[in-house]
Amino acid sequence: MIRAALFVLIWSSAAYGLSLPLPEGAVATREVTVDEGARAIPMGPIEDGFLPRELKRGAVSVSAYRIPGATRPALLLAPIEEALEAARFDIVFSCATQSCGGFDFRFELELIPPPDMFVDLGDFLFLSARSDDGARHVTVLASRSAIDGYLHIVEVRAPGSRTSAPVIAIPDASVPARSDIAEALETEGRIVLEDLIFASGTTTLPDDLYPSLTALAAYLEANPSARIALVGHTDATGALDTNITISRARAEAARTKLVDRYGIDADQVSAEGMGFLAPRTTNLTAEGRDRNRRVEAILISTGN
Repeated sequence: MIRAALFVLIWSSAAYGLSLPLPEGAVATREVTVDEGARAIPMGPIEDGFLPRELKRGAVSVSAYRIPGATRPALLLAPIEEALEAARFDIVFSCATQSCGGFDFRFELELIPPPDMFVDLGDFLFLSARSDDGARHVTVLASRSAIDGYLHIVEVRAPGSRTSAPVIAIPDASVPARSDIAEALETEGRIVLEDLIFASGTTTLPDDLYPSLTALAAYLEANPSARIALVGHTDATGALDTNITISRARAEAARTKLVDRYGIDADQVSAEGMGFLAPRTTNLTAEGRDRNRRVEAILISTGN
């Protein structure tokens, strides 16, 4: 009775029979859908630095929720796990902080970044589930901050499955459509991947959501003869040779995500670095230097 009173909101996709209970008062902090995408689904805990994953393609929906009050993750996850099992999903695996692999496991996941999603590295639960027909895969991560609980829910629906887009999902205006990527590449020859943000001197990309890479991967998959160069850039701080090395590493970080996360053919993507030789604005202000640290995608061949 207590559970029924608390979990009154529904993460619902009635068209394909999946309803996941959310706590009363849950607030959707971000919801993103991609009609044609891919997601690396964890299939077990991380061991010896390796996280077993399977790349699943199809319609991808990702949602993050904040639940007022520091609810224990187990109270958030248990009703969802029961609902998945009732909907004839098999729980591929579930784990708690240390049995997942702790810090290393969390940073192998692609999550909506803070402040929309928060993960306590010492207190989180995760599960990965698959529908009995193998057409749908769901992952759920539950955690909390000092004052609120958090849920992160991902679903991948295979092409041709008897599913439709989840009714709760609201397309994120920041996600560039594949047609926008195609138009920019094929008319201007290039596009800046604006959501790849680097602090000065850094070359790594956290395992967050990058809508530009999702859209770029969809374009490359639809155009297997296309070849692009990812070109990294820096601000004008430091020596040129150092900045060229840094800029190439930034481009390589984006290339690695396209190849490893989205399964893009490595031969379709190269990584290059220009250092500070091609600024798009002044380096005399902090704002200008921030904008100059970037990665661009350049279409170098369509195979025609």
